[in-house]
Amino acid sequence: MKQYFSYLVAVLMIALVSVSFMACSSDDDDESSLSFTKEIIVGKWKITNIAGNNEHSNWLSVGSEAEFKSDGTCVGWFSMEDAYKIEGGRIKTYYARTSEPMFVYTLLSQNGTTLSVRMDGTLDDNSTCTLTLQKVN
Repeated sequence: MKQYFSYLVAVLMIALVSVSFMACSSDDDDESSLSFTKEIIVGKWKITNIAGNNEHSNWLSVGSEAEFKSDGTCVGWFSMEDAYKIEGGRIKTYYARTSEPMFVYTLLSQNGTTLSVRMDGTLDDNSTCTLTLQKVN
């Protein structure tokens, strides 16, 4: 009987630990459950605010504009940022000629035609900043 009770306690502990891991998925750490779609991003956007680590102040500034087109091309804030894909609800920009990744944009909030977006660098660029974008057209 004592051996059966020990076995039952062990099974219950395993079940409890399993449930705990399921409740703490990596998605819970994501700041946003919002996802970019072409309907949201297609158009021209102006930066109205930049917060955080803007290591690119020589080309990324308040008032700068970028345009995302429905065909997957874009005129980004950075000159080589000329194409994009939406993967996992995030926008991943790249240089079309070489497919070199540029930046990853995560949608943090949307209020009408205003977006709050986290911009993360890729490859050797580890900068992160938050952009407030206003749709121009």
